[in-house]
Amino acid sequence: MFYFNKNMFKSGYILLTFAIILIPLSFILPIECSYENHLLENLEIIILFTGIILSIYKIVHTSKFNNFYISCSIFYFVMILRELSWGRVFYPIGLKNNGEEIYMSIHDIWYGPIVYPLITLLIILAIILLIKCYVYCHHKNIIWHIPINYLIIFAALMIISQSIFEKELITAFIQYNQTLEETTEILAYVSLVCFTYNWKFKNFYLRSDFNVKFL
Repeated sequence: MFYFNKNMFKSGYILLTFAIILIPLSFILPIECSYENHLLENLEIIILFTGIILSIYKIVHTSKFNNFYISCSIFYFVMILRELSWGRVFYPIGLKNNGEEIYMSIHDIWYGPIVYPLITLLIILAIILLIKCYVYCHHKNIIWHIPINYLIIFAALMIISQSIFEKELITAFIQYNQTLEETTEILAYVSLVCFTYNWKFKNFYLRSDFNVKFL
C-alpha cells in the first residue's frame, strides 16, 4: 500500500537554498563551469554520492528494508556513471575550439562492450529488490509513505534540463542554456536526495485522498 505524502518537510529549505544560490549563478558563472568533468558536473556527482551515503545510513538503521535502500544505492550509482559519461571523462583525447575536452567514444574504451549490459543488469537487480521490498511490506501491512512532491520536482527539473535547456529552446537564454542545464540537474538531484531522506515505512494506515492500495 502506498501513501503519497504532500509535505515538503524541513529538507525543503535545503532545496530552496540551493535554488536561490544556483539559479542566479547560472547567469554569472563562465560557461567553462558547465563543461564535462568541471565544477557543475562534479557537484552533481557529489550530490549523487551523498544519496549513496544516505542509503547506506538507512541500510544500517532500518535493516528490515535493506532491499529498498540497496536498490536506491544502485540507482544513484548508475546516475553517477551517467554523469561520468560511463567513464569516458577519464579518457580525454583533445580539446574543442572553446576549450572543452573531447573524450573517447565508449565503444573505443577497453571496457566499452560490457558497459550497457552491466547497466542493464544493475537496473534489473534494483527493480527486483524493489519488488522484494514491496512483497515484504505487503505481507506485513507496512505502508510506503512516498514524499511525492520531491519526485514531481525531480521529474519536472530533469524534463526542463534535457528538453528545454539542452535543446536551447529558449533563445533569450542562448548563452546561458548550458549552465542552466547543469544547475537544473543539480537541483533535480538535490530533490532526489530529499526524496530518499523523507521516504518512510509505517505500519499504520493514514487516511488521505492520495492513498492508493495495490493488491
